[in-house]
Amino acid sequence: MAGRMIINGNARAEEDLIYATREHILESRHQDPQIRKERTVTLITAAWRDNEHQESHIKKALYEIGIEPRYQGDYDQRVVNLSVFHALKEFRKKEPAMAHAYAERDELIRRTRAIYLEKNGFYIAQMRRAFEHLKQFQPNVDLSTVLSRTTQKAHRIPGRFRGIELLSDFLVQDLEDTVSRLVENDHRLTRLITDLDHQFREGVGLFYNPLYLELRDRLQATLLQSSTVIIFGGHLEELHRALNFFHLRSAFVEALRRGTTFITVSAGSLILCERIIIFDDFAHGKEFQLFDRGFGMVRNLQIFPHCDDRIQVDDPHNLAYLAHRFGEQVCVGLNEGSFLLLDQMEDTKARSLGQKDGVYVFDRSGRKKRYDMGEELSL
Repeated sequence: MAGRMIINGNARAEEDLIYATREHILESRHQDPQIRKERTVTLITAAWRDNEHQESHIKKALYEIGIEPRYQGDYDQRVVNLSVFHALKEFRKKEPAMAHAYAERDELIRRTRAIYLEKNGFYIAQMRRAFEHLKQFQPNVDLSTVLSRTTQKAHRIPGRFRGIELLSDFLVQDLEDTVSRLVENDHRLTRLITDLDHQFREGVGLFYNPLYLELRDRLQATLLQSSTVIIFGGHLEELHRALNFFHLRSAFVEALRRGTTFITVSAGSLILCERIIIFDDFAHGKEFQLFDRGFGMVRNLQIFPHCDDRIQVDDPHNLAYLAHRFGEQVCVGLNEGSFLLLDQMEDTKARSLGQKDGVYVFDRSGRKKRYDMGEELSL
């Protein structure tokens, strides 16, 4: 057996996510018969920070759909919280020297992101200006055509003045170059964050710290005993920091291999991607930017939650730009009613599950295609 991932854009309420995925929570297909029987659900609410354990409304929804509690003392052993935010909090309290080193790492990454964003702001403004200039000479020009240009420029006939064509070629090349610089800026940030992370872990001997190993073993054991893991949205940075600090990607992947069902929403959905792309408010506009590396469990898709709220989905120029900027994966937009199923038993085929909304795929031509319930995405 193998697991599945059900990815949602932005549920209006956490309980709605439970009700919408009821059959997948109840129908465990974990390879361990005891885990199938228990149907243990693990909640990951680290994105709620100090409110991590305020999950009573979620437990109530799980009980309503048919998950029966199994109490040991005052605690339900069948619906559990991973408590990874508080595990990191405990580690920081008990290991102040390592906590200080980790804070230094965070500060370096914060400064790096500030430089990255400043550079991106410059490039994006330059790209927009070049496109506006180009439209003065070619009013009907399409950004997708410009960025997808594969043909060589036209042969110039000697003795004829074609100044507008020459200037247009210059502006097109400028657009291509600027988008390439944006893509490379993303890669450089990823490489630097990866190096900083590795140096921190090796420099402080994190993987040999007894408390760290004890906490990580406990977290991994919880994940590997889960029939279903649900990752909720909220504060993305805190969620990513806690999961990444304890290096839980390998446990996620192993749980999925054994048949665990992962259900994610908003920030929780972003965590599964190869790269975490977020929506930022800039002084001169609103843009998508690279935040950090994800867990890479969804390797061939780039997920954009809150699709209608954050993407100009009816603007082909904007869709073409995003598809070129983040085009190493297929760009997929999800809304409140959008659910995407990735089934490991079907060679990671992707299928739309939402009854109230579809899944949106946009490509480098600026086209947007909606996939409704039951339809398989063309990847």
